[in-house]
Amino acid sequence: MKKLLIFGLALLFCFCAQEDQTETKDVVDLVPTDNEISGWTRSSAMTVAEGETQLYALINGAGQVYIDNGFVKSAFQNYVGEVSGNPIVELKLQIFDQGDTTNAKNVYDEVAQGTETPWIEQDHAGMEARYELVTTGFGYYILEFWNDRFYTYIEINDGTQAGLDIAKLFALNIDTAIEDTE
Repeated sequence: MKKLLIFGLALLFCFCAQEDQTETKDVVDLVPTDNEISGWTRSSAMTVAEGETQLYALINGAGQVYIDNGFVKSAFQNYVGEVSGNPIVELKLQIFDQGDTTNAKNVYDEVAQGTETPWIEQDHAGMEARYELVTTGFGYYILEFWNDRFYTYIEINDGTQAGLDIAKLFALNIDTAIEDTE
């Protein structure tokens, strides 16, 4: 009986130890690598912010909404690729770890302008997603979504449907990486 009890405790300890080894994915791990989205490469070094001081240094006053909603860490990455024969299109990606789902949704809701179009296709990214064509200058798309504890912002400096489709590819790629962390 004593051996059975020791064996049971050892087994329980092993399962608990394995559970503790499971770590949640870092926001940096969600950022697509070069050509993970075919034809799109990083055009600069990734910028990471941990804590409000580093976030303010990156986005100044725009950081308050993230800080007010549990900001943990963010990763910013710029890419360059081709859209409809235009070889120099820039895409800006910002992913924020807000600590939990409530905070991520709060950020998504609070940054809304009210002019966005909900992305409601069956296989859209995230729990909620939206996009907007900004028509100042040459026109560009902004796409945002939230899933789990992450809020993601994508801006592509191409105002065509093809540009929006590329932004959606990035969003779906990131959303898949988020789902793989759960």
